[in-house]
Amino acid sequence: MRVLVVGGTRYLGRAVVERLAARGDEVTVANRGRTAWELPTGVARIICDITEPGSLLDAIEGNVFDAAVHMVAMDAGRARSVIEDLTGRIAHYVHCGSVGIYLPLSYVPGDEEHPVDPRDDEHGGFNGKCAAAHETEALCAERELPLTIVNPTCVIGPGAVPIDIWGSRDPKLFQRILDGKRITVVNDGRGLVHLGDVRDIADCFVLALDQPAKTGVYNAGSRYGITHDYYVQVLADAMGVEAKVRHMPTEKIIKRWKNKVNVRGIRIFEEHMCFTMGKAERELGYDPKMTPEMSIEENVKWLFDEGIIARK
Repeated sequence: MRVLVVGGTRYLGRAVVERLAARGDEVTVANRGRTAWELPTGVARIICDITEPGSLLDAIEGNVFDAAVHMVAMDAGRARSVIEDLTGRIAHYVHCGSVGIYLPLSYVPGDEEHPVDPRDDEHGGFNGKCAAAHETEALCAERELPLTIVNPTCVIGPGAVPIDIWGSRDPKLFQRILDGKRITVVNDGRGLVHLGDVRDIADCFVLALDQPAKTGVYNAGSRYGITHDYYVQVLADAMGVEAKVRHMPTEKIIKRWKNKVNVRGIRIFEEHMCFTMGKAERELGYDPKMTPEMSIEENVKWLFDEGIIARK
């Protein structure tokens, strides 16, 4: 299979590229060339800027592909640019979305039928992804281009700093746990976060590519969400220390640490994040192997191995 991966050099995108290359697919990565990464053997790279209409079309130089995967559709403009440039040159389009577009959830676990309603910017940060998903669906329908959307949950696992309990990816939080310092958890600690191992989610993208007839929207992550308190406990257990936790309302955290808090991130994190993977399991054969506990343990090991956290 000839596959074009738009934005395939970071974390999840990289994992997708590695899987396709390992099994012998003909893979081309399109990005701006700013991320240093030695591509797997046989993978080609083209340099373009998808924020500039026509840039991707010029870069592919008339080549055609069986499918394209867009990993960096962060807004409607980038979604439109890629689809317009690839129209007539691909037979299947796979869009990387996010379960964040469903927040705030009206019911749990959330599924693919949950309403997608943009929120005000302070309380979401997913308006761009919402717009990208709507634009992608409209353009692919107009062009009769088969479309599969994969919505990852919060990606975790070796290769990147995991999400922290304020909704960012700040390594200082994990060092605080390791140092035995007190951690401030939003609200009462019973909010839910839904993690998904980067390797499992990458497998879901490959399954989607292999089954172009099974179009539609699919959530991808682990099989269950966990509470914020339990997340901190598992992190501490993986570090071999005791977690020291206190709880504080989100508003008070924002006011007290206004220069340290990512307001969008903490607003998202305080929402219940819990989703079902049933549709992907039934229709694509998605079979996540990693539990949240397993992914956390391996991600903590990676933090140690990379020197991002260290015992004092």
